[in-house]
Amino acid sequence: MSSVDVPSVGDLLAERYRLDEHVGGADGHRQLWRGTDVLLHRTVAVVLRSPGGEDAAHTLTAAVAASRTATDSMVGVYDAVDEGRFAYVVREWVAGSSLRHVLENQPLQPTHALELVASVADAVAALHEGEVTHGNLHPASILLSEDDRVMVTEPRNEPGHTRVGDVRALGATLYACLTGAWPQTVPAEDTGLPPAPADEWGSPLEASQVNAAIPASLSRLTSDLLDAAEAPPSAAELAVELRRLAETGGAGPLESIGPGAVETKAEAPPAGMKRLAVVAAVVALVVFTGVVTTALVWSDGDEPANGGDAEMGLTGDGTGSEDEEPSSESETEVAAPTEVELAAEDLRIVDPPPGTRTELEGVESLVDGNASTGWSTNTYYNRANFGNLKPGMGVLIDLGEATEVASVRLQMTSAGATVGLKAGDEDPGDDSDGDQAIVDSYTDLAEPVEDADTNLELKAGDESTRYVLVWITELPPAPDGYKITISDIKVFVR
Repeated sequence: MSSVDVPSVGDLLAERYRLDEHVGGADGHRQLWRGTDVLLHRTVAVVLRSPGGEDAAHTLTAAVAASRTATDSMVGVYDAVDEGRFAYVVREWVAGSSLRHVLENQPLQPTHALELVASVADAVAALHEGEVTHGNLHPASILLSEDDRVMVTEPRNEPGHTRVGDVRALGATLYACLTGAWPQTVPAEDTGLPPAPADEWGSPLEASQVNAAIPASLSRLTSDLLDAAEAPPSAAELAVELRRLAETGGAGPLESIGPGAVETKAEAPPAGMKRLAVVAAVVALVVFTGVVTTALVWSDGDEPANGGDAEMGLTGDGTGSEDEEPSSESETEVAAPTEVELAAEDLRIVDPPPGTRTELEGVESLVDGNASTGWSTNTYYNRANFGNLKPGMGVLIDLGEATEVASVRLQMTSAGATVGLKAGDEDPGDDSDGDQAIVDSYTDLAEPVEDADTNLELKAGDESTRYVLVWITELPPAPDGYKITISDIKVFVR
């Protein structure tokens, strides 16, 4: 074994797995290797993470869960080893293509998209059953093998990833399959696809607005899965229903979802599933074209330089509502909310005592329109409630004058925070005393949301206020502790 932090070509791991070629991944933290199992004389993939130990525990836990899944949508996992300074997962090596490569050329037909995403959802559901999340679903981590299997690369299962986040990513993948673009409201490392066009609220346009050939009902279904205001179905429920719709093209009741599926009563469809039934009437007109096959890539989108074979990786009520007619002609229309144009000088960080006010920098990144930048707290190592050192932290927004606030939308890099809204008539001062006065005097504008998703909309109920405080009392998990990064804030008023 070489003396460097990570192995190199020719090294033998566990006296069994020889590293033959570095084919992708970062030069240290995470690498992908083509190797050989010298005992069984077969080619394998080795996913190497550095360092090992506690930092790699979630990766190895996910690998064990993936090895126990009984689905064709997950690549076989052979071994998982922690050697301290690095850890690695040994798994199947398969030739094929990434979904990203397919979508770079053209979107999929609706029925094909439904079938493909159903297969991906099978793998995600199996992981969830094993009590781990995937956390890295996007077109570069969904693979199409030469023997016509849809397979998912290895799960990340890192702190902060949630099941809801995985299902949102399934919705984003369906959107990408239909449009060839990726919705930016679902963060992903490297999709390889252009960002989906967005409306004035920053939400992706409906799929049918991007590709006019997409049936309106299927477009609305995809939007429902992406809507942070709607509770999504489980991955298992979504897989069952998408496959039923793709294979039968029928518009039967939701309880007829086939053998082995999650049982659902007709009078209480799974959350977020209301529009699934109406899709079937549209997809019945589409001819299933079969599974596409081409050369595949590493889950981060890294590819072999020669372009040849690549390794396959490891594997409230959200039902929504249709538009309704007003109950009487006397009802008046409510104006649609409009987004406030915020500048950096309109925001500041509130850090009440005994906070040290050393985490105030970066508010300009909250309104720069760039999801890759943001404001972050320090890492708190003991407890999610800021280490039990202070009541919380927040972002104070000055609207300039008293205004009816409809909602505030946040984009965060990790799920799991507790976030609410508070309101006040004045900013008592940008110092510790002023921050304490805010905590003491501001009133609730929106109830705190626990275990918040990465995309959160807080409804303010059209209350009039000049100052809005995004108030954080619990931080999401992060490596080595608890920390939050907010990458975007939008305020909507009437």
